[in-house]
Amino acid sequence: MGDIFQNNSNFRYSDIELDIGGETALAGLDFSDRDVGDSIAMLRRLKSRQLLLLVALSEARSLRGAAAMLNMTQPTATKLLQDLERNVGLPLFERGHRGMQSTAYGEAITRHARLVLSDLNRTRLELQSLSLGGTGRIRIGAVISAIPFLLARAVARLKQQNPGLSVSIDVGTSDALVPALAKGDLDVLLARPLVLADRPEFNYEELTEEPLHFVARCRHPIAKRRSLSLGDLAGCAWTLLPAGAPMRKVLEPVFAQIGPGEPRDVVETSSMMTMVALLQESDMLAVMPADLTRFNVQHRLLWRLPIDLPPIMGSYGIVTRRDRPESPGTLAFVKQLKAALKDFA
Repeated sequence: MGDIFQNNSNFRYSDIELDIGGETALAGLDFSDRDVGDSIAMLRRLKSRQLLLLVALSEARSLRGAAAMLNMTQPTATKLLQDLERNVGLPLFERGHRGMQSTAYGEAITRHARLVLSDLNRTRLELQSLSLGGTGRIRIGAVISAIPFLLARAVARLKQQNPGLSVSIDVGTSDALVPALAKGDLDVLLARPLVLADRPEFNYEELTEEPLHFVARCRHPIAKRRSLSLGDLAGCAWTLLPAGAPMRKVLEPVFAQIGPGEPRDVVETSSMMTMVALLQESDMLAVMPADLTRFNVQHRLLWRLPIDLPPIMGSYGIVTRRDRPESPGTLAFVKQLKAALKDFA
């Protein structure tokens, strides 16, 4: 079940009416614009339970399942859907042998329903934080291996200046984090621009370009050599990010220079901590971003091999939603991130 329905016992969307009626609330709108007038008319009749039903239907694929998710009867769910389709004047779902299937109109309105509900939940959490003496909330996403120690320094300073600010950091693959940002589950994302192809709904601000380094354990036989070439790495065992990861893709030409069919002996993991542990327990080699290499070399956990790689990974940057204003917490985080970057320069 999706995040929207989590903690529903604490925050009852079904008890909320999206009522924007009243002369005072609407006084600033120009009703001579027919589109604005039509939008207001639709919103006046829109109920929060209908938004929940849209999301539940997209997950359950049946009115019975959606009704059960929302603790309502199936006739109630049927009437809510009928009223909504009458309101918008378009068919939103079709019945098929695989259950209820969204039409193109249904997919569009469900996507926006998720955003509205996500914003409501975000508002609830922020108000809850403020009521407990906090100063807001920020949810940060970072793709695997994205400048973790720069991120850690920025967050540590952020908390020093804003101890009441609630901070969460979600580290994962771009396949999971980019949709999370799009849905409103994240406030800001640290990622590379290549994951944002054909996604005009995002803003991207370049932060830093981070090179890659070959590393091994400090007592690795190859660590004694003062000079190395790519050809010297032929036949070595490796621990690398999974084959579908962007780093693996850009490393393909590099391994082609090492030798035909390289890498042949590989342990794949998406965990950099596991990668470091594997290097300590074996003669495997790895490729790591400069931020991770710097930390592990300084603490004498790893040895950087004397082979320079070109800047093949590109830059990291700050990704935000284009259609959403940045919260005070997000602005404060970005400020600390840029200040920390100067320390690492």
